[in-house]
Amino acid sequence: MMSFYLILSAIYFFPRQHADAWMLHPSKHPHPSRSACLKHAVNGNLITAVQTEEPILRTLYDPPPKIDFNHNNKSLHSDDNVRFVTQVTNGRLDTEEGSPHVLYYEVHHRIPVIDGKVHINSDGTTKRGLTGLVLHGGPGAGCFPRHANFFSPELYESVVLLDQRGCGRSTPLGEVSHNTLPLLVQDVERLRLKLLDDRPWDCILGGSWGCTLALAYAHTYPSKVRAMVLRGLCLFRPQEIDWCFGDPPPKDIALSTTSNLKDLVTGNTKNVATRKPVTASQVFSDGWQEFCQVDLPDKSNNNAQPSSHDRRKVLTQYYHRLLGSNPLTRAKAAQSWFRYEMGIYSKGYPEKNRSNHTNTRLLVWNPSSQQWHYESAKVYNNQSIDAVNPIDGSYDVVVDDGAVQSLRRFSDPPDEKRMQALRARIEATYSVLLEPLPIEDVSADTEDSNSTVTDRQASNATFDPSKFIPAQAMLTCYYSTNDDYVLQDYRQFLSVSYQNTSWYNSLPPCIAIQGSLDAICPVDTALDLHHVWKELELRIAFGSGHSMYDLVISGEIVKALDRFGYAMIKHQNQQSKSVGYNCQLKDEFVEI
Repeated sequence: MMSFYLILSAIYFFPRQHADAWMLHPSKHPHPSRSACLKHAVNGNLITAVQTEEPILRTLYDPPPKIDFNHNNKSLHSDDNVRFVTQVTNGRLDTEEGSPHVLYYEVHHRIPVIDGKVHINSDGTTKRGLTGLVLHGGPGAGCFPRHANFFSPELYESVVLLDQRGCGRSTPLGEVSHNTLPLLVQDVERLRLKLLDDRPWDCILGGSWGCTLALAYAHTYPSKVRAMVLRGLCLFRPQEIDWCFGDPPPKDIALSTTSNLKDLVTGNTKNVATRKPVTASQVFSDGWQEFCQVDLPDKSNNNAQPSSHDRRKVLTQYYHRLLGSNPLTRAKAAQSWFRYEMGIYSKGYPEKNRSNHTNTRLLVWNPSSQQWHYESAKVYNNQSIDAVNPIDGSYDVVVDDGAVQSLRRFSDPPDEKRMQALRARIEATYSVLLEPLPIEDVSADTEDSNSTVTDRQASNATFDPSKFIPAQAMLTCYYSTNDDYVLQDYRQFLSVSYQNTSWYNSLPPCIAIQGSLDAICPVDTALDLHHVWKELELRIAFGSGHSMYDLVISGEIVKALDRFGYAMIKHQNQQSKSVGYNCQLKDEFVEI
């Protein structure tokens, strides 16, 4: 949900040597779920890609395999001395009439250079490959150039990075007016029409809040995206917001035990514990207590605030601080906000029952066999997928659904009674004109006079709080406080409570990657989506949290994109003479 990893990605780079031996893989056996996952839409028809001659495994930090771009040989691998030069172009995208937003985007076009010369196709162009789109998290974060590195340059010729409304280099920064999920969906489609004309996005990579946007877009335009890779699943439902920013429940609701991860990983499900729902405020109690130290009037008792409810008193206070007109108040609130969110992000969910095998296994839902199984997360680079074996015969282990559900952090498995309650809440608000909560300015004299680094910064001539726009904190808080308003008609689809399987079965093929210790977007959301979408390949990485740069998570993202990309480009090459299908950007964005 709140993808704070994007701030880290600007300042933190994993050492290359630590990434070498990590990657994920399917199995040495013919894997039925891969067959289901590698289906993709071409001109409206579902085609199953040929699955011979698998690509070489690699991590985010390994050089890609070498490919014969003329495809004259039977194998995709070539001995040519191939490297890639990235040409970055950028542009601005206007939004609807009356909107102040102008969106910034970049196109990373990767040009093959073979033996020191730019590779030219037989038709005299450099075109080849696929087009990927990155949808960043937040809400409010922004894209970074290194996000393009997840896409293999020999498979994805172009990668598009879009800064959503109010984010990154889009203007105005931090703007909340004309900023809702339906409008963001239209932005993605508007960008596709500008860059790709009548062609679909080949693969969308969405992380955290970007998963919400990717799913909403695919729900609205299912024929305009061929595949999706989602990391840290978020549907921005009320229960997810309450997990991160909700006030703790009454003291008489005690914390309960978490799942015994050691027993789950080793296949012993008899001792897996059950637990009652909790909130992040209980798990990270020290950080929450500091987060609550906001010297403000208790605005949550004001009856004029229809969007506020009993579990979001602290969130509502931050709403007025971050979105009010007082710059010093905003700067102090942002500092406290990021400290709390960073604490959740960096620590991850505490797990007392880890085993030594935790970081080397995945729990994977196989859409074809409709079963859970284990896969190894550790492989050796430069071996084909089929050369890597599952450990300990894990495909023979039947993983009990009760053990899988024990990974939940704040919710119980779906049941009809709870689903009815969720549907009733949504339907009750459809007759109400939804509006965002009015913003009330907070006077600077209500602030703690003993305060903070921000006070010292404010007295420093190099820091001007009036020019400080903490866009991610502002937009995350705005979206979280006004969730019904910003999601609008997508609330039914994203609630996964309507049991309308046609909504989800019409979505493009998708691989979802989830860290079991993710405390920003806990595994509950992934399991809820899995409950209504059995064709989703869900891959849960034990010992991993929210970061897309976690060694296992990053390797799994690369692997998933490679799987889809390899299948699509190989089928495209086989069909190019008869179909003439070519997923490229318009010429003005690719000419050298």
